[in-house]
Amino acid sequence: MPDCIIVGGGAIGMLTARQLFLEGVDVLLLEKGPLGGESSWAGGGIISPLYPWRYDDSVNRLAERSKDIYPELTKTLFEESGSDCEFINSGLFTVVEGDSKEIIDWAKSWSIKAEFINDIATIRDIEKSVGDIVDRGIWMPDIMQIRNPKLIKALKASFDHLSIPYQEQTEVEEVIVENNKVAGVRTKQHRYAADKVIIASGAWSAQFSVTQSSVDVLPVKGQMIMYKGEPDLVKRIVLSEGHYVIPRKDGRILAGSTLEKIGFDKSVSSSALEELHGAAVELIPLLDDLEVERQWAGLRPGTEKGIPYICQHDDVEGLYVHAGHFRNGIVLGAASVELMTDIVLDRRPWCDAAPYTLSAQH
Repeated sequence: MPDCIIVGGGAIGMLTARQLFLEGVDVLLLEKGPLGGESSWAGGGIISPLYPWRYDDSVNRLAERSKDIYPELTKTLFEESGSDCEFINSGLFTVVEGDSKEIIDWAKSWSIKAEFINDIATIRDIEKSVGDIVDRGIWMPDIMQIRNPKLIKALKASFDHLSIPYQEQTEVEEVIVENNKVAGVRTKQHRYAADKVIIASGAWSAQFSVTQSSVDVLPVKGQMIMYKGEPDLVKRIVLSEGHYVIPRKDGRILAGSTLEKIGFDKSVSSSALEELHGAAVELIPLLDDLEVERQWAGLRPGTEKGIPYICQHDDVEGLYVHAGHFRNGIVLGAASVELMTDIVLDRRPWCDAAPYTLSAQH
């Protein structure tokens, strides 16, 4: 019998299982589809929230710690798996209107390198391919990115290398609770006993609400498109009004993303393609000449305040919730996992855990 079952094999579930395993916990990860098959592979992988100054400190605290963790983590994953996560520095230029003083003050308070630039020549020195709408904004030169599918591939290879137990195509239908204490989980095929269960099921986490204290996570669809370009055609991440362009190492260029609250629908639409392509070409006009190679959608796990749940359940002993990272699963994941591990092992958490509890978000 494992000490702890992790329900969900996205980036959050995989990183959680791996960290607990490295701390000596006997874990079992159960995933309803393939590992990383939902929103984890589908995102942009920018290691910063979009418009981080608009977020609560509890989100930025995780983001800043994750930035410190990823360089070593991706190096270790490469050593274990031979798979390159493509963790690279692209920098991020965000088009902003109005007064930038508040943003610069925010950046100073977090020791983040940021500069307001409204000189076209300087902006074109940063990214030569930008369009006319990119005429003023905040330049953050130290923003990194990771290529989501490559991270998933490396994590899965790490599981195999370390012999971390997991089962794909294994859908958990119920968390078994006896006398307000976790006893395990039930799938169609089997009942698995465990004293601890972590719900890390992304947009599907709310289905495991076992008591009055609910896990309020809703699916928010995001559609993206990918262009086939040449390496270094575009070098920087560029963001304006919620739309962004992300250049990958091999010349692919991503453009995203929609925000659609329409339930568990993962279909793609021609209207979204039109919206994303139009916004991308405004940011980087040369994209109009490139082929759109692919379009896809993922379901982000949204919470009301954009703050994830990283906590023990209020009413059920041995039940933990690690979900609701919204657009920032990769951004916050590395630090979020450290906090979850502290909580599960009953250690003093590395930061104040109160903002991430069920009660704090109701």
